[in-house]
Amino acid sequence: MSTIGNESPVEATRPSDVSIGRKLFDVRTVVSLAIGLVILLFGLSRLQVNLQETLRVMGTANWRLLIAALVVYYATFPIRALRWRGMLQNAGCRSDEIPGVPRLAEIIYLSWFANSVVPAKLGDVYRAYLLRQQSKVPFSKAGGTIVAERLIDLAVLLVLLGASGLLSFRGVLPGTVLTVLEIGSALVVLAGLAFLGMRQLDPIVRRLVPARLQGIYGHFHEGVLGSFGGYHWLIGLTALSWLAESGRLLLVTQSVGLVLSPNVAVNFLMVVFIALGSALLTAPPGTPAGLGYVEASIVYVLALLGAPQSYALSVALLDRSISFLSLIVGGLIVYVVSQRRG
Repeated sequence: MSTIGNESPVEATRPSDVSIGRKLFDVRTVVSLAIGLVILLFGLSRLQVNLQETLRVMGTANWRLLIAALVVYYATFPIRALRWRGMLQNAGCRSDEIPGVPRLAEIIYLSWFANSVVPAKLGDVYRAYLLRQQSKVPFSKAGGTIVAERLIDLAVLLVLLGASGLLSFRGVLPGTVLTVLEIGSALVVLAGLAFLGMRQLDPIVRRLVPARLQGIYGHFHEGVLGSFGGYHWLIGLTALSWLAESGRLLLVTQSVGLVLSPNVAVNFLMVVFIALGSALLTAPPGTPAGLGYVEASIVYVLALLGAPQSYALSVALLDRSISFLSLIVGGLIVYVVSQRRG
């Protein structure tokens, strides 16, 4: 049963200083961006890359394919919005109380913008806050659906990453890649056990939670556990969004004429593996959107698969200009417009 509209006073009076505007020039934001740039520059210094050749490769990239990559990347936001709307409905929110897909896509876009400029993954908190501001969905219930969404994303990503990695490396994964997969799988298992514990231990937890926080806990519990259902479309939309991420990188590699395998299917699987691996590295909160780590991982894996380093670096920089730089520029514009709209 939906509990929308029955927020506790604590949750209903949540302060508005979650606003990203106050965080943009915060010391921690500047420091995290600086750390990311240092990591990126350090990685570049360790590579024996001909920068002149790299710039030449980037300069000869097919701009039509780069625009197509940009379109494919931005197509992921309505896909994710459609999935989130379904999860909110699963969690007991009425359809007429949830914003439409375009507005939800804007909220997700702004949350990704926030994750690209501020540390500590504040964008996820900001997304729940924006939804609360624009609907009757309680803040904690929105947060619960986002937690559930993160688990689904990670589980599907690891399955696709493992399968594409095994096929790309012919069944023998490099030690670093295997370690990342093992850590990710352990996190999924732990999260699954935590969700199971939430269901089984709910009566005990409710007795321990202070009365003034009962409403917040109840909404969060509904959001997390109620989000699951209709797995065929839930997993399908998740896989589609990850494949769109892979399609973006495939178009970028094609724009510079980089082919990792003469076999079209194998080439695609290799690109899928690189795209999903780099997406996984955006999750840790160390630097905004994995700045430094992601670029280094793309270059590293492309080199492992036989790409010349100048081409590997060109692909990394072009791809991140779409998935990181365009997100900052476009996100800032959307943020300003949304603030003026109130």
